[in-house]
Amino acid sequence: MGGYPGEIAVVIVGAGPTGLTAANLLCALGVSCIVLERESAPLDLPRAIVLDDEGMRTFQVFGIDKTYIAKAAEGDGARYYDDAGKCFAVTGRGPRNYGFAKRHFINQPELETELRDRLEAQSPGALRFSSQVLDIVDHGEGAVVSVRDATGARHEIRTQWVLACDGGRSPIRERLGIAMSGSTYKQDWIVLDMLNDPDRSNYSKFICSSARPTVSVPAPRGGRRYEFMVLDGETREQVLENAFLADLLRPYRALESDDLVRKTVYTFHARMAERFRTGRILLLGDAAHLTPPFAGQGMNAGFRDAHNVAWKTACVLRGGADSNILDSYELERRKPAWDMIQLAVTMGNFVMPSDAEQILFRDLLVKALEPFPNVRDYLIQMRFKPKPKYESGLFLDMESPVFEASLVGEMIPQPLVAAGQAEALLDEYLGPGFALIGQSDRARAARSGLESKTYLGLPLAKVDLNAFGRDADGALNILDGEVARPLLTHRDQILLIRPDRYCAMAVFPEMLGEALARYERMLAGDGSAKGTV
Repeated sequence: MGGYPGEIAVVIVGAGPTGLTAANLLCALGVSCIVLERESAPLDLPRAIVLDDEGMRTFQVFGIDKTYIAKAAEGDGARYYDDAGKCFAVTGRGPRNYGFAKRHFINQPELETELRDRLEAQSPGALRFSSQVLDIVDHGEGAVVSVRDATGARHEIRTQWVLACDGGRSPIRERLGIAMSGSTYKQDWIVLDMLNDPDRSNYSKFICSSARPTVSVPAPRGGRRYEFMVLDGETREQVLENAFLADLLRPYRALESDDLVRKTVYTFHARMAERFRTGRILLLGDAAHLTPPFAGQGMNAGFRDAHNVAWKTACVLRGGADSNILDSYELERRKPAWDMIQLAVTMGNFVMPSDAEQILFRDLLVKALEPFPNVRDYLIQMRFKPKPKYESGLFLDMESPVFEASLVGEMIPQPLVAAGQAEALLDEYLGPGFALIGQSDRARAARSGLESKTYLGLPLAKVDLNAFGRDADGALNILDGEVARPLLTHRDQILLIRPDRYCAMAVFPEMLGEALARYERMLAGDGSAKGTV
């Protein structure tokens, strides 16, 4: 493998899902990086178990969506049961607005293996185990990372950016003195991962019991995870004894030692770092925010962080953007991350009540809403889950959209499209960088006048969508009109799509050149661009 580099563009600390995803994204954008992991080998533990559609879309950027999806189990939603065993609420799969199923049940070690293999293919030797970060000195224009290797030798790496993906107990966050605010759940939870489970239903089960709330979640290839609330008076040592676990599992299956992959006790947190950036150091994933598991969003929030940071870092390093655009990472991600934390807390309080008063309130509410099925479904199916949309950040004219249903600031949908006889998801034509999307002959003509194949140092794709049966050479025919419907709001405009698939601006064709220049000035730190940072 050789020694450590004396200088590299980005140092990533932590080889969990967030760190590995950030590294793969940077490599896809042409940015050199190294991943430092203090452990001597991967942690072979199935921690996260849910991958959402936005996460799979992020993997699409560097290609593992095609290989990994076969190793995941597409989820069929969830069922909620009361004390009597009656199912009082059902959620389905939901639409595939972003190209993939809303939920995939996964085995985290397999996912991390896939991410490591892809990183090795893109950048051989970029991942270094047994690498303990001792210190980071930020000197304003960059940083120096001191690392100790497996032999005890110390090395120094000069870098432009440090991405701290080192987990919920982040040593880097602690070293920086950044506090975490929020709350910790009073009750701990027992988590059991089992193989060869007799329950082959492909949906999550929430047993909202007054005696002991329980969750059952599918895992790939016939596995299943069981989670049981630890009750008052029970100790960690007691609840992990096999006899105790056998009693808990008895209503569902036998406790077979050969099928027991892991048993542990978790404390759930709903906490967020007071800031995500200090100079050249950025906190991502669990280092920045901790989410209860009820909404399955902890790991997925880290993937959103990684994509948000990766393309902006690439623009600074390759496109001359001002380093201050990294302030927009926290500006954009803080509220959505906190909203997801609050969603998880709400789900925990609603579907997993732990006392008689909460259960009575839930049951009365569900009963009262029976004459109002739309309202009931909105509540029970948690349709108030925040959309992937930012209220401010690196966007042009978000505060004054031409159309009420503007996509500026929002992740665009990903319909299935066809080029001739070939069918693919839209992002396959957008590439890893920026993209211009038009839906009219005027848009096509305006884009054809742009000779550059790059923008802000990243690849620039030019895509023509055909939603109206126009006969246009090279246009992509939309095959899923319902998914693509939000795009039709801008049928007379051109959309600039950021590398993380959020719409940066929507302009009429005759204004394209001026708008691209404005956006470029905004990222260069020119306040005259009048963006929404």
